[in-house]
Formats: sequence, structure tokens, C-alpha cells
Amino acid sequence: MPDLPEHLRKPLVNLLLAAADDKLFLGHRNSEWTGLGPILEEDIAFSSLAQDDMAHAAALYELAGSIDGRSADELAFGRTPEQYRCAAIVEVPDEFDWATAIVRRFFCNHFDLLRLTRFSQSAWKPLSDLARRLVAEQQVHVQHVDDWMVRLGTGTPESHRRMQGAIDAIGPLATELFEPLDELKSLVDAGLYPGSDFTMYDQWTGAVQHVLGQSHLTVQFDIGSPDDRGGRRGVHTQYLAPMLEEMCEVYRLEPRAAW
Repeated sequence: MPDLPEHLRKPLVNLLLAAADDKLFLGHRNSEWTGLGPILEEDIAFSSLAQDDMAHAAALYELAGSIDGRSADELAFGRTPEQYRCAAIVEVPDEFDWATAIVRRFFCNHFDLLRLTRFSQSAWKPLSDLARRLVAEQQVHVQHVDDWMVRLGTGTPESHRRMQGAIDAIGPLATELFEPLDELKSLVDAGLYPGSDFTMYDQWTGAVQHVLGQSHLTVQFDIGSPDDRGGRRGVHTQYLAPMLEEMCEVYRLEPRAAW
């Protein structure tokens, strides 16, 4: 597929923005831990992974911009809150609770690995080429967070209690990652986003339940209704707008600045 058909351009940009927005805000939330990690080695690792997420977001914004003519910076910092397509789970603060930070990353990292794998099988070569590189890096994120889930879930009664509490609090937001985007079916039918969300959901629940079982932790998922409107369609939590205000402060002072 050398050229994108006109009717697929907008839905593909929305799909890329959803992936990039998830990565951008997850990376931003986790970057808040820089200098505050529970141990020095993990402080460095967690910050590095946060930077990785933001680099993935930049690459995805750049690819989306190659379709609609906007720059990566415009897409990252130049939109209104309702134009973002991120899921609620990456918006909420973790209140500097390590268990919440780990659990959030756990649900998101497994989802991102599956989404990037579908991207890597896309009929649009620029997307499949990019995704194959990101998949390899995402596998490192998954392995890292899985190790933490098992470590804390099977650690002490206190660590287990905190991890289960974080799962109970943030788990209900995790399935919103699967909220369908408008016109997604046209991308699936054209082979730009091969596979199905139903299959992906089964793969995701299987993977996270497997690790939770090893961690002696439990979760109950409720996928909700396809008609429920959330972040994928511009309906966000109270936390997104103030987070954007903070993130976009420098960009808005001089949007065309070159560094």
C-alpha cells in the first residue's frame, strides 16, 4: 500500500494519536518519579522507561504528522483537551504511591505490546517498520513491570496488601484502553490495523491474569458498553486539562522555537 487512500487518513491519524497520547501521558506521569524511586537502581530504570514512552510518543506523532501535515510538537502540545485520544488510566495521578504506579504501568504495558504488534503487521509500511522497532523495546517494559508485580505481590503481607489495593482502585479504568475509536473498522478491513479488538482483549486478559496468578493477586474486569464515551472520543477526566496546562507552558510561550 504505497499511498494511503483519502478516506483512511483521518481514522489512521486518530489511531496513531490514541497510541501516542497514551504513551505521552503515561511517560509524563511516570517521569514524576524521577529522583523519588524506592531504590537508586529503580529510580534510574523507571525514569529511563518513562523517557522511552515519550520517545515512542514522539515517533508516533511524527508519523501521524506525515499524514495530516502537523508537526510532532503541534500534535503533542497544540491541541485542546477534547482533541486528545488517551485513556483515563494514563490521566489519573498516582499520588506517589509506588504500587499504583506499578499497577498502572502493568496494565498499559501489556496493552501497548499487543497494539504495537498489530501495528507491526500493518499493510502501511511506514507504520509496520516503526512498530517493529518499538515492539522490541516494549517487550523490555513488559518484562520489567512483570518482575515488579511478582516481586511485590509475593513479597510481604504489606506489599501484597498495597498491590491488591492498587489493582482494586485502578483496575476498573484498565478496560477503557479498549474503548473503540470512530471508524476503526475501516482500518481493520483495509489491513492497516489487522486483527480484532475482541481477540486482543482475550490476549490481554490472558497475559495479565497469568502474571497476576504468579503474583497471588486478583482482578475482575468489566469491559463496559461500546456506547460508553471516554478518552478515545474526547471525554476526559478532571485531571487532563491541568496536566496539559503544566506540560504545554513552555510550548505556548514560543510554539515555533527551535532548540
